[in-house]
Amino acid sequence: MRWILFATIVALLFGGCRMGRLNPKLFPKEAKSATVTCGKNFDLCEVKADHICGFKGYKILSKQKTEKGYTAQIKCYR
Repeated sequence: MRWILFATIVALLFGGCRMGRLNPKLFPKEAKSATVTCGKNFDLCEVKADHICGFKGYKILSKQKTEKGYTAQIKCYR
């Protein structure tokens, strides 16, 4: 029973393999980058970044303040 469960998990993880590459939906090659714009409150940028990247987390590369509000450049962790 354990071997069947193990084989199923392996098949799901490596189901998209081609020429030694893993499934790109599960294992992306590069991290996702985005530009987040928000109003006068920078905390809203952090909430939007958290929503875009999900449970993996993010890193704020740069933030810029303009008359209309903040703009942040983020990069999601892989």
